[in-house]
Amino acid sequence: MKLLEAVVREMQMGVVVIDRDKQILYSNPFFEKTFLTVGSIEGKKFSDILNEAALIGSINKVFTSDANKSCEITIRGKGNQILEVRLVPFSIESDSGVDNSKVIIGFFQDVTEEKKVEEIKRDFVANVSHELRTPLASIKGYAETLLDGALDDKVTLKKFLNIIDRHANRMTALIEDLLTLSKLESHQMPMAFEPLDIKNIISGVIQGCEKQAKDKGIEIVIDITDGEIPKVMGDKGRLEQVVVNLVDNAIKYTNDGVVKVVAKKLDNILKVDIEDTGIGIPEKDIARIFERFYRVDKGRSRELGGTGLGLAIVKHIIQGHNGKIWVESQLGKGTTFSFTLPL
Repeated sequence: MKLLEAVVREMQMGVVVIDRDKQILYSNPFFEKTFLTVGSIEGKKFSDILNEAALIGSINKVFTSDANKSCEITIRGKGNQILEVRLVPFSIESDSGVDNSKVIIGFFQDVTEEKKVEEIKRDFVANVSHELRTPLASIKGYAETLLDGALDDKVTLKKFLNIIDRHANRMTALIEDLLTLSKLESHQMPMAFEPLDIKNIISGVIQGCEKQAKDKGIEIVIDITDGEIPKVMGDKGRLEQVVVNLVDNAIKYTNDGVVKVVAKKLDNILKVDIEDTGIGIPEKDIARIFERFYRVDKGRSRELGGTGLGLAIVKHIIQGHNGKIWVESQLGKGTTFSFTLPL
């Protein structure tokens, strides 16, 4: 019995025994930690600890049933925990072998993380399907129009082929980003760490974005003091991808303003800020900005060629470098994306 008690005590699952009067005869530490902050549970009425109507109803049903059938139900614990509960009837026999009383043994399994993963998977499949459906429908529609006789019209032919090409490129970009994100999340993306000069990375990215910025009347400013920034250990290609994504976003969502890239040493870390004077991000959206497929302005983001995965990829790359990334923004005034890397 002592061995059995030790096993139940150490289980990462709540176990409780209830008699016909709904009084708690036994509870293990996991159950007490889940439902009680102070004091002892044993001897208390079950409804005083957990007065969940559906659960109380299930307990009554098990006690009144002659079939000795177990019952399963899902409930919410404290802090929005999701718990799967299994209620098992058990008859306690006297020394003479006659049933003395009936009790219920309740098993409480915390499935919060599993439910979150299921929800993420559902959302992911729905988002991917939605993102692919639009360009595929356009490609199919324009291709069918061409096959139905528009091939002879050179002007229409060129226009439609350009549209098909644009949607195909969007699908290619989406699939490439999906593969990259999948590898990053499963830690299958190899990173070749080497000493890097962050100023060279930033300068190279800015050089490639100058035309895009100039076309929109945007000035790009680099604020890095020579000699003050030590080298960091990182993957050159991945860190370039981070800077490209953040600078590209800053230019896309800024009109006739300034994009400023600042790098500075703070104690044992390197901090990089990408500041813009663009449209900004609503406060309600800031907490979700790094989620996969999350867009503040869905229509405009797609119009500008975004896949909705760029910031999720950036977050995973920075985390893969043991760094941190965050965003501060004021609607209508601008946004600053900041990330740190250990020195």
